[in-house]
Amino acid sequence: MLSTSYQPKLSIANAAEFLAISVQAVHKQLKAKGIVCSKIGNKAFITHREARALFNMKFSPKKVAVQIVKGGTGKTTSYECITSCANAYGARVLKIDLDPQGNATDSNGIDPEEVPVLIDLLKGDVSIEDCIYPLCEGMDMIPSRIENVILDNEIITKRFPLDKLFSNFLEPIENNYDFIFIDCPPTLGESVAAASLYSDVVLAPLNPDKYSAKGLKILKKEIETLSKNFKKPLDYRVFLNKFSSKTILSDKAIMSLISDPELEGKVLSSTVQFSQEVPNITDQNKNVFSTLKRSAVREDFDRLTRELLDISPNLGHEQARNTTAELVRSETV
Repeated sequence: MLSTSYQPKLSIANAAEFLAISVQAVHKQLKAKGIVCSKIGNKAFITHREARALFNMKFSPKKVAVQIVKGGTGKTTSYECITSCANAYGARVLKIDLDPQGNATDSNGIDPEEVPVLIDLLKGDVSIEDCIYPLCEGMDMIPSRIENVILDNEIITKRFPLDKLFSNFLEPIENNYDFIFIDCPPTLGESVAAASLYSDVVLAPLNPDKYSAKGLKILKKEIETLSKNFKKPLDYRVFLNKFSSKTILSDKAIMSLISDPELEGKVLSSTVQFSQEVPNITDQNKNVFSTLKRSAVREDFDRLTRELLDISPNLGHEQARNTTAELVRSETV
């Protein structure tokens, strides 16, 4: 059942900032397109459907595996916020929970005992279509439950080719989405390797501590090994998560990332600062894009998502400027 409370939202002010035009100009475009906005109190907002019509963007499809061999880095939270932000801009998103712990499944309010998961698919008990759980408009999920802990054994036993595992299963439905995200467990194994080989980019959230740095080192080595063994160039990106300008550790982490020659071109310029708002709202099976509340961490994830997924207005800055100019002229006549 589609959830309206979870549905990611974009305020008209956010839409105006994105298009680099005035709020009045956004309302004018909405009216011209026959788009009726919902409201919370006196705040108008758009969701996935309205965003597709308003922005009219052509996304560059991308498959992303979110992983790092270190727990507690905010991997699942980042996965939730990035996918929700993309959906708010009108992207069609498929989320795959690969972690047997099922934290992403739980945070979306799904009872995993009631729906098929990947282990059921690998055993041939269900089809890929059976595994798709509709979360909200424009966003679906393949959930996870504890039985996924034997995914690696199933892959080995049945000799599934790692480099074709996900593409073979997802081929019938992957064109239905602009972006496919896989939330991986903080471990290495056959299923995580298969997710890396399927993805266009591996995304690793890095906390400002030495243990995260060790996890990143292991991840880099694994990606190099997979690239060599399967003769396929694998790409990865790193971003600093739970950053705090008040701590020396964060300063050292930034300097370490910037100065590491091996990470040249791999570090996203967007960082996400620490905020207690994130765990608080996660407990409500929501994320920072489920509400219209402006916050620093929402703005951080907005920048990160747009940088990672190359989201930018392409319906014409020129058209938008002309609309604003016409509005200004009409107001001064």
